[in-house]
Amino acid sequence: MKDTNQRLFLAIAIWLACIFGYFTFFAPKKPAQPVTPPAAPSAPSTTAPATPPAAAAAAARPSDVPRGTAGPTREVVFQTSRARFIVTSEGAALRSVELLGDKWTRHKGRKEESHVDLVQPHAGEALPFSTTLRDAAGVELLAANEPFELLRQDARSATFRTERGGVTLTKTLAVSADSYGIDLAVELKSAAALSGQLAVVSGAHGEEPSGGMFASRTGTPARTICLQGNNKIERLAIGAKHPEFEAPAALFAGIDEQYFLTAVVPPQGVAASCKLEARGEKVGSLLASLIVPVKVRAGGAAQLAFKGYAGPKDAQELGPVAADLKQSIDWGFWSVIAEVLLGIMKFCQRIVPGHNWGIAIIMLTLAMKALTFPLQHKSMKSMQEMQRIQPQLDEMKKKYAGDTQRQNLEQMKLFKEHGVNPMGSCLPMLIQMPIWFALYTTLQVSVELYNAPFIPGWIDDLTGKDPYYILPVAMGITMILTQVLTPSPMSNPSQKTMGYVMSGFFSLLMLTLPSGLTLYIFINNVLSIAQQMYLRRTMGGPPASGRTVEVKGGGAGAADGAKLRA
Repeated sequence: MKDTNQRLFLAIAIWLACIFGYFTFFAPKKPAQPVTPPAAPSAPSTTAPATPPAAAAAAARPSDVPRGTAGPTREVVFQTSRARFIVTSEGAALRSVELLGDKWTRHKGRKEESHVDLVQPHAGEALPFSTTLRDAAGVELLAANEPFELLRQDARSATFRTERGGVTLTKTLAVSADSYGIDLAVELKSAAALSGQLAVVSGAHGEEPSGGMFASRTGTPARTICLQGNNKIERLAIGAKHPEFEAPAALFAGIDEQYFLTAVVPPQGVAASCKLEARGEKVGSLLASLIVPVKVRAGGAAQLAFKGYAGPKDAQELGPVAADLKQSIDWGFWSVIAEVLLGIMKFCQRIVPGHNWGIAIIMLTLAMKALTFPLQHKSMKSMQEMQRIQPQLDEMKKKYAGDTQRQNLEQMKLFKEHGVNPMGSCLPMLIQMPIWFALYTTLQVSVELYNAPFIPGWIDDLTGKDPYYILPVAMGITMILTQVLTPSPMSNPSQKTMGYVMSGFFSLLMLTLPSGLTLYIFINNVLSIAQQMYLRRTMGGPPASGRTVEVKGGGAGAADGAKLRA
């Protein structure tokens, strides 16, 4: 008994240390607010077709990139059914990509609510789809913030041109009416022979990731991303140990923001490389460059056709632009299970009333419970039977106290006789843990669930935490009820105590995790409670005090069977 108490106190101390460590080192931190540079006088803007008031206000914002000498900054606004794009003549790059629709709202329900804008310009940072040109010696001929002249525009495209030192660069950006794709056509002319490299740059403002494994969405800020030629994804965030990364072959490069992607794909048949940079410690600048070789004869020209993307990381949206872009969805270690879970939820979401993702998660829980029911039921029966034969096990320990080998042999015979698996109590948890981790991954990377509500006014986003902590508390209560109903050996009550401690710890942990995961675990616990109550009614309770049980020996000890009072 003394040893048992010591182990119990040690276990409680370990769990308390885990709780303290989590909230000290891993709890999500409030993201640092970037300093906004002072505004400069706004420049005239040009819009393609009629610009709504919100778009006009966005277009009138001053450029943060230092201006050149090619006249005032010009901005062109394109609006499709999916997004509003603002292209600036400073670098002939994207000034804003605002996703349209109620789903694409940041901080939904809060005072700072706004539409998702994939571009947040900061002074001195390159804008997405800007370009740099270097010669063979690495000398920069054209910078990312080079001032361009607006040549022409129509409803879906704009053409810009800049010239310096006998080199003329013409860029045409065209947006798609029915996707988040962006075409970038580049024409390079040179008075003298030119051999060098052209880089299409995607820049962003970044923060050091915080929150550890169980971070909320705010703990995963923007990162640079590159798909190497060997199909291996590389991501680089602010605060990385190695702030630069280069790959000799690349299939795309850009900025990854968990649920969203801004990326550029090289021209077909052109070998490209990539370079990722993260400048700064806590906050700083991110730069992803997709680099292609260029060679122009004297007085000649070269044309390059890039494909780009700026929108949500939805496989159905990424695939039509470029199949390789789908690899930006970071399924991680649990990819196989996570993709299966998402497929089931998509099917359920399509058939449930209101296409509610919360109901789809409940239906997923029912499906997983039905799938794992035989194994879980067998495990519960094993635990129930284990409790019934506990008096016999206790007597065996006394009878063969000096002979451990004989004691183990007789116990195994008893287990076999009653169909008991001593490891059966671990089976339900071992079955559910991979599903929990995979569902957590699904909620963290599947943009389909971004801002997906369950009950409006309570849970407006299943990928975020429960704002009122109702689900974590309810889940904790069901976990405690599960512990009350779950059989445990009468000689080891510390198992129950440890179960209560773990239930409390798990409830605290779920306070900051996605409410969709908490909903799944809560419904699963309710179903497990119902299953356990049914089992108790069909099998009956443990043996009552005073009931006579018989311990039978085997082999040479068969004569040692004795009638004992339980």
